Amino acid sequence: MSDDPNHAVASGNPGSDFDLEIGELSALARECAIALFDIDGCVTTWNAGARHLTGYDAETIVGDHYRSLFPADARDNGRPDRLLERTRAEGTIEDDGWRLGDGDSQLWVRETVATIDGDGEVGVPVESAADLQGYVWFVRDRTDDHERAQDLRSETAFTESVLEAQPDILYAFDTEGSLIEWNERFERVFGYDPAELEGVDPLTFIAPEDRAHIAEAIDRILEEGARVTAEGRVLTEDGQRIPYEFNSARIVDDAGDVLGFTGVGRDISERKARERELERLERLNAVIRRVDETMVTADSREEVETAIVEEFAAADAYQFSVIGGAGGVATGDGYSWNPTTWAGIDATGAEECVSFVDPPADADGEPALETRTVQRYRNLRDQPLEQWRYHAREHDYGAVAVVPITATEQPLGALVIGTAEPSAFPDREREVLREFGGTIGHAINTMAVRRLLYQDTVVELEFESTDRGDACIRLSDDLDCELSVDHVLPLTGQVFVYYLTVSNADPSRVREVVRDDEAITDHRLIDAADDESYWECVVHDATIAEAVAGYGARLQSKAVRGGVAELTIHVSTDVALAEFVDTILAAYPDSKLRSKQTIERPVETHGDFRRTVETLLTDKQRTALEAAYHGGYFEWPTRNSDAGEIADRLGIARQTFHQHLRVAQSKLLSAYFGELE
Repeated sequence: MSDDPNHAVASGNPGSDFDLEIGELSALARECAIALFDIDGCVTTWNAGARHLTGYDAETIVGDHYRSLFPADARDNGRPDRLLERTRAEGTIEDDGWRLGDGDSQLWVRETVATIDGDGEVGVPVESAADLQGYVWFVRDRTDDHERAQDLRSETAFTESVLEAQPDILYAFDTEGSLIEWNERFERVFGYDPAELEGVDPLTFIAPEDRAHIAEAIDRILEEGARVTAEGRVLTEDGQRIPYEFNSARIVDDAGDVLGFTGVGRDISERKARERELERLERLNAVIRRVDETMVTADSREEVETAIVEEFAAADAYQFSVIGGAGGVATGDGYSWNPTTWAGIDATGAEECVSFVDPPADADGEPALETRTVQRYRNLRDQPLEQWRYHAREHDYGAVAVVPITATEQPLGALVIGTAEPSAFPDREREVLREFGGTIGHAINTMAVRRLLYQDTVVELEFESTDRGDACIRLSDDLDCELSVDHVLPLTGQVFVYYLTVSNADPSRVREVVRDDEAITDHRLIDAADDESYWECVVHDATIAEAVAGYGARLQSKAVRGGVAELTIHVSTDVALAEFVDTILAAYPDSKLRSKQTIERPVETHGDFRRTVETLLTDKQRTALEAAYHGGYFEWPTRNSDAGEIADRLGIARQTFHQHLRVAQSKLLSAYFGELE
């Protein structure tokens, strides 16, 4: 081997009969590793640059094959041999890739491999091995460049993945208004192919009615350099309009020259829907507040209903409203509904709203009076149901809500509201309407109760029934006894406590029959004497009690003898009597209305009540009650006087004071609850 590191070092291969000074090559290609290979691809010459680049000295590497410089996977797939084969065919090749250095180090290189033919020419194709003297190998270290490129690619890929993962559209336009950059989301939203997008004007993507203010925003960006936020509806290729919010700023170069503008657009459909919902709720609450003010001072159901329909029809958010009473009960035929008051629609249109309260079998909805829930029907102008579609187009509305009007779970009627917006009545609005329906029912019920209490004239209804759907009739029939309802106490809309007096029946037998009745969920014997017993029973689904409570009526008496019941009910004169009677008879078909009459009731003043109580009390009872009241016996949580102190003051025994006080209280409460003989 020559002492000159830039001199060719022969490998000893018989085919290597050339001797090329590579010093000249090293001078021409500085910072470059240069080596010579023989015709088999084995190293014959290794310059200082190659030693510096790879860490191999000439003594170590000379004689090794070119493939030894490749990682194992490249060697295994034959890449080095393919590169030499290409070199012979093409004369010169270039390749980038990982190569091995001393100590298993790796470096990324740009290499050039060229042939040396029999005439000593470099880089010419050779047709056969006889024409080949060897190869020359030029290598530059590009590890740093490769790592920078990798980092850049990673950053670019990360940026692109972040941008593509964005739900927003990204865009850039030049100063001429031509689209130059966009993301895939942009393509998906607008529905255009990439080839169709390049160079398109920004206003092409905006709905015509919003183009003027979007164009103004673009001018502000380009001319004033303002960062602009603007809202507008984008126009997709298929004609769909979607509300978007655009945040844009202009693009400038290092010299400050304006190149265009860029920005992001965000779909604000959900936000707009929430804003519309809140706006509708505010307007609905305003309507309800005005109706509430009317209900406080109203004297009749008709006055309340008129105020409701007129307020809804006058509100910007709604077009019409119809209100009607409920008839019947949830039997096989369901509830009936008859419109009584309306506004914003004619009488014929109001009558046709019955189909919303009791929808056809093929409609997507349930009867509101049976479910006690607000039903909504949307997009009615395009409804498959011809009846609804025709009605919506004729009266120009898009959606309807049916609001049940209930009192103690008893349907009193329904309110039908129409609006132009096809997607109106979201869940929150329906919830407010549901509560409003309960408020209306409570107001009507309270009004009826108040009028029943203070009216001089009431309607007295007498019914006769043998219908075993009623728990009291079943009990009397099964026991063959007499039974009277002394009082009915509502617990919930469908659960009532009955206080019953049962005659001519053994209490043990009563307990047995009551225990087997599914409608009576709890019972208790309060008292028993001679042939009578006094019971407390918890009754579910007591439809008569529900109807009486729902209509603000009062059950004056109910006596049942051998399964035949006679009921007397007092109803306010302004209650819809036909509706009320229908409800009772539909609940108990084996019943009939025996009489209806208007009766006069004497008006009892405060003084009358006081005189009534005084006539009931003895002097000792009145003295005990008065001393207890003024002595602080009834104070809570701490009494100001106990029974012993008051008894001592009155000069009587403690037990005697208790006896007088309890009897006095009983008489006072009997006078209040109207249960005196």
